[in-house]
Amino acid sequence: MRTGKENYILGAISLVSNELNGFCGSFLSDITFKQWFLLMMISKMEKGEKSVNLIADFTGTSRQNVKKMLVPLEKKGYVSVTDSEKDGRALSVELTDKTYKFFFDYDGRIAKATDLLFKSFSDAELDLFVSSFRKIIATLEENEL
Repeated sequence: MRTGKENYILGAISLVSNELNGFCGSFLSDITFKQWFLLMMISKMEKGEKSVNLIADFTGTSRQNVKKMLVPLEKKGYVSVTDSEKDGRALSVELTDKTYKFFFDYDGRIAKATDLLFKSFSDAELDLFVSSFRKIIATLEENEL
């Protein structure tokens, strides 16, 4: 029955999301998994000014969600949020030296945890995983779900 499989997948995605937060939180200090992921995604963006809106578009989330996540990161010194030089209505976000030090300090731990998480998957299985998630994401974007 296809609906049963679909329900299982939705439940599994939710469970995996919760478990990942705990799994990654066990070796990250000072910031959460979601905060780390946002910082990492910002670091992958093209050079130049990064507005809250651009970050939201890049990460596939809302402007409000990005702003909410940036507040504690700014208080902890991981980002600098200032008025945009290009658009007075926008906020510009820059990663600080503290973020790059954090990446350097935790890169090995994150790589080991990622290897552990995916060690039982073949390259073909990982390719299928990526392809499947891309389809889900594309469908969500097309239907604004």
